[in-house]
Amino acid sequence: MNPAFTPINIGNFTLPNRFIMGSMHLGVEGETGTAERMAAFYGKRFEGGVGLIVTGGISVNEEGKGSRTFFNIQNPDHAKELKRMNELLSGKGTMCAQLFHAGRYAADRNCVAPSAIRAPINRYVPKALTEDQCWKTIEDFGVAAKLAFESGFGAVEIMGSEGYLLNQFFSPVTNQRDDFFGGDAKRRMNLSIEVLRAVKKQLPEGFPVIFRMSGIDLIPGNPTFEEVVQLANVLRDEKVSALNIGIGWHESRIPTISQLVPRGAWVSIASRIKEKTPGIPIIASNRVNDPITMQKVFDEKSADIISMARPFLADPFIVKKFQTGISNRINTCVACNQACLDHAFQEKFVSCIVNPEAVHELEYSKPKTKDPKKVFIIGSGPAGLEAARASASLGHKVTLYEKANLLGGQFQLASHIPGKSEFKETIRYFSNELPALGVEIKLNTAATLTLLEKENPNVIIFASGVKPREFTLKGLENLPSGNYTEYLTGKFKPGKRVAVIGGGGIGVDVAHRLTEEGDPTLSSYDKKYNISSFTNAAVQKEKADRDVAVFRRNGKHGAGLGPTTFWALKQELESVGVEFYHGLTYKEVTKEGLKVELKNGEEFLYPCDSLVLCVGQEKETSLYEEFKNKYPEKQVVVIGGAKDPQNIDAKRAFLEGLEAAHSIH
Repeated sequence: MNPAFTPINIGNFTLPNRFIMGSMHLGVEGETGTAERMAAFYGKRFEGGVGLIVTGGISVNEEGKGSRTFFNIQNPDHAKELKRMNELLSGKGTMCAQLFHAGRYAADRNCVAPSAIRAPINRYVPKALTEDQCWKTIEDFGVAAKLAFESGFGAVEIMGSEGYLLNQFFSPVTNQRDDFFGGDAKRRMNLSIEVLRAVKKQLPEGFPVIFRMSGIDLIPGNPTFEEVVQLANVLRDEKVSALNIGIGWHESRIPTISQLVPRGAWVSIASRIKEKTPGIPIIASNRVNDPITMQKVFDEKSADIISMARPFLADPFIVKKFQTGISNRINTCVACNQACLDHAFQEKFVSCIVNPEAVHELEYSKPKTKDPKKVFIIGSGPAGLEAARASASLGHKVTLYEKANLLGGQFQLASHIPGKSEFKETIRYFSNELPALGVEIKLNTAATLTLLEKENPNVIIFASGVKPREFTLKGLENLPSGNYTEYLTGKFKPGKRVAVIGGGGIGVDVAHRLTEEGDPTLSSYDKKYNISSFTNAAVQKEKADRDVAVFRRNGKHGAGLGPTTFWALKQELESVGVEFYHGLTYKEVTKEGLKVELKNGEEFLYPCDSLVLCVGQEKETSLYEEFKNKYPEKQVVVIGGAKDPQNIDAKRAFLEGLEAAHSIH
């Protein structure tokens, strides 16, 4: 039998397979009246085959809340909301409450920490907890565990990773105390040990208690591997039920869950801890999103259990599809962070770019129509693909027209960027899912007015996308140039010193491809960030084969790229010598290079031998205009870049595809 689908015990709970859904905020926490929304979201994941789901962090007291979008389980209204959620989920699976304290990461002037050292990602300086206050916090963890049990949770997880309070106490970087809770490594562990004891004391014998501990902080000066193993062994000896190995602090300058991180990059840390801590289930997490990586973890016995969070956003049924042999129909998490992590930090409802129904299950729970319509979708970029899937799921008869020989549109183009080959998984998903839903796909077929008149569909959804904006500049003919489409499809080959004109998201992505052709690998990632040092991880400078500069008239470079991922990309580009210029006017192209005028009036020549033009996009709506003018009474919908090319991204495109399907009448 596949080891991925053999049961395993966590305390007195039997996990039916080797997968759990890891902790992830949904953006609905901290409010009353959200139990139904949470239950709808989690319930669908239970239906999809996962047996244990860990909530987003539930604070053990008021000062421990990361922000206003956190539950405080000692607040009776919040405890009541969580109890209602568990009642709605009764019999579907086991919910695990993550007992949480943000420490110095709390976005509040009353935040607390082991020592009064401000976090780089927080404007507030924390107050150092006194020894008495430490014991009160330990007591609060115990009270929270009791309340979680009374609220219907079947397990608890103590959050001791990702740079939150318990992790802060364990690290010499943030713990500069000299008392029972700080000093040498042994005393820095005491808060974690005492919290575990307090939690277990308040729960029935054998009740599952998971401890999420940091396998590596990725902060210069963080605890050594030997100290991490020492903590793991002490927690095991204190009879914790399982160890969930977290990776990195939020303030770390090492990307851990984005597309810049190869799949399975952090399994090795869990594996090393497992080797040194026998006799307890070890849970691996971070960048495990596909069956091949999952299977490798179990075949190599690197971990006992895999924790995934975002992959369950992308596809609630990922476990069941893996188990039943239809992995080609898994909607894979593409590690973009745009609708999940970005939204969480902006205190918005979390969702998923490739599955905009996520956390919105109640809004999109319409039954199949009893009056199916003949629906044509024009264009197979993200908007068109999701419009076709959702329309077919609602029971309509759908035909998708694509003039190219491949599905994907702009996603197909973007998949050539290092790390963004994940987008090929999305295209693979739709290539299999749409036929399974009965969608007729017509590739190499340009829709025309004649075709639409002949076929006479009830509804037409135009997802005809965008084309590169035309660009003129004095002397442009003096050097070889091509737009981003021509470069990414191989029609234009830049030289060794390249000016990228346009510094939005596309321009920055193009700079990445110009300086790094392939996807990150485990070895290249380790080398780039000095991971093997364990205590001195940091991006390493290394000159790229090309000299590249990115120019932008106004605004910030990388506009349109997510805030939780762009910093890492820019850091990588700067580490290989990419230069960034903004606040300028383009003057001309000479045989020597690109001449610009800076804001101070100074002229500057960037010597280059070629240019890539990333100056924006224009909508492609010629067929829509023609059809709408002739047949104004027909139901037509325009979505994605064809609707508005300004600031178009995949998140908006997929969502508009879903909404278009639900607008069919």
